[in-house]
Amino acid sequence: MRFLVSCPFGLSKLVNNELQYLGLTPHHGFETGVYVDGEFRDMMRINLWSRIANKVYLEAAFGPCFDFDALFALVQTVDWKNYVNEGQNIVVTVHSKGSKLESTRTIQAITNKAVYKQISPTGTWPMDPKKETLDIFVMIIDNRASIFINSSGAPLHQRGYRIQTGDAPLKENLAAALVVLSTWKFGNPFWDPFCGSGTLAIEAALLARNIAPGLGRSFAFQQWKTIDMAMFDEIKNEATKKQFTTKTYQIYGSDSDEKMLAIATANAEKAGVADTITFSQYDILSPLLPYDLEKLTIVSNPPYGKRLTGIDLGQIYTHLISHIQNSIGGGFITSYKECEQQIPKEWRKKKLFNGADECIFYFR
Repeated sequence: MRFLVSCPFGLSKLVNNELQYLGLTPHHGFETGVYVDGEFRDMMRINLWSRIANKVYLEAAFGPCFDFDALFALVQTVDWKNYVNEGQNIVVTVHSKGSKLESTRTIQAITNKAVYKQISPTGTWPMDPKKETLDIFVMIIDNRASIFINSSGAPLHQRGYRIQTGDAPLKENLAAALVVLSTWKFGNPFWDPFCGSGTLAIEAALLARNIAPGLGRSFAFQQWKTIDMAMFDEIKNEATKKQFTTKTYQIYGSDSDEKMLAIATANAEKAGVADTITFSQYDILSPLLPYDLEKLTIVSNPPYGKRLTGIDLGQIYTHLISHIQNSIGGGFITSYKECEQQIPKEWRKKKLFNGADECIFYFR
């Protein structure tokens, strides 16, 4: 079997590393994903363990596709009754490049027709709005089509622990990526001085304690008829046994807003890591530092100036850059390009996207 593991822009190398850590051999990586061969057990493990991926797609069919008849026939080679449950709606997304079939709407219509004709020969298929949709991804490159089925369901960054967020939250997988890119050593203190709803600190705690990020959620593949749920239960039990429960870590999150600290604490409790993180009120412009910078790794998502008003961005970035420069290391993500003139030349930078915002992660 072949799987497509999608991810945020620029992070496929980190996903590649995750797959190798799971004992797999990824191949044909690109900016927003990587391919890997494996079995259903591997698909389950990727969904459960990946901190960076967006979704894991099973390639259900692959073949030449020069016209819509060929597309219809290819889609029908899949036994859809193994994947579609009664009352489930189907959503088809399309990517076509360098191929005769270019119309997204027509490709979607033909795919839907091929699936429904197989699962409902009578033409009737009552929809149940309470059921999750089945996500099919049709990729046609140079007249060769792949029919992918989303095994994850909701994007993997939705861990299930965020009860509330702030005005400009990081997605959980992007936060995890920033922690990994910072090369934080678990024996050193970790600090996010703009913790907001606590995502960076929580992802640092999940990583340090080796808690599989998917343990608190469900996946689309759990509804497939081809899946051995006893095997998945075994995989989850193995993951639980691998958690570090006796080690202690110094993970700190600070924010000037008391309400955000309350939200961060509630999210950490939901994630099961409240005993691993210390949240406290702190203003980055304060002349007093709460921690010894020489021992800290600092990773943060400071204000960009787009949604939050009434703040002195220049002073905020001056203080943050100084703190990181005088620490063990770390970095911050921002779309505020004016700060770049303050960044020391030896720092590295990586282009990323926080939602629709094109950002740079500056780190050392």
